[in-house]
Amino acid sequence: MATDKTPDHKRIKRAEEGREEWKMKALTRRQEIEKLKLELNNKTERSDSLCEQNNNLKKELNEADKRIAKLEKEIEDLKKKAFN
Repeated sequence: MATDKTPDHKRIKRAEEGREEWKMKALTRRQEIEKLKLELNNKTERSDSLCEQNNNLKKELNEADKRIAKLEKEIEDLKKKAFN
């Protein structure tokens, strides 16, 4: 901590060093923020893609369920015809 007895050139040097340290910390934080933004963007795109795949699979499953129901009905109708 600076006191009145500390020479001006030492105070100035410490202040400049502190300023440079904070600049480096700020730069590092900005780089980390950019990295995290990119990572978030990539994960969001991946999530959207997986959501779309999930919806497509649900549609396929619904179509398959409808086909199964239709085939089961046909089987029942054929059994009724065979027994009559």
